[in-house]
Amino acid sequence: MSIDISITIIFISLIQSIFGTGVLLFGTPILLILGYDFKSLLIILLPISISINIMQIKDGLENIDVKFYKGLIIYCLPSVFIALYLIDFNSKELNLFVGLFLTMISLKSNIKVVGKLLVFLFRNETIYLILMGLLHGITNLGGALLSGGILIKESSKDVKRATIAICYLSMAFIQIFTLVFKFNSNTFIASFNPIYLITALAIYITSQRFLYDKISDHLFVKISDIFLFMMGFTLVGQYLLN
Repeated sequence: MSIDISITIIFISLIQSIFGTGVLLFGTPILLILGYDFKSLLIILLPISISINIMQIKDGLENIDVKFYKGLIIYCLPSVFIALYLIDFNSKELNLFVGLFLTMISLKSNIKVVGKLLVFLFRNETIYLILMGLLHGITNLGGALLSGGILIKESSKDVKRATIAICYLSMAFIQIFTLVFKFNSNTFIASFNPIYLITALAIYITSQRFLYDKISDHLFVKISDIFLFMMGFTLVGQYLLN
């Protein structure tokens, strides 16, 4: 396992272990910046996200928002499949699209138009779930909308994290199914590295024990906005310079 992937996996696994999202939301732009193509980063990140999500669901199955999850199954998951199946993995514009989307999401608290647009989407759940699925299939960053839609709900941190985890898990399974359907299972299996899973689960167990109760949602949102803006700005800059 190369040093760049090792550091990335430790960081994003820690974030996802605490908040339910992070492996795909942060891992995608980081690996794109490091030069990995979209298909390769999906093969690296999806099993990690799934392994942590399963642990989180096991620890909080009773906390899942069932109504929201049913909507995700009906409207979001088919959209993920359609978008991921149709995209061109070799398109250079994909990095630009990811960068612009990250930049927009990071400015939601500072630009009123962006904030109002997101609030409108969250209140119209069917449209929100379909759009989230399409964006997740194209960019692997639907977690930004997923977290936003769930974090504004009046529920406990445990309910929010469990719901995010089951939704992310379901989207990841659909993504893997789509990759296998679009290419073949040998492509996925040949690139799979079990060390990634072992590292991610070790981080999960450690963070559960020492960090989960000490980090607030508010602090996470503030820090993630700054980080996502930096990642988005870097991806757009890379596209323009190339």
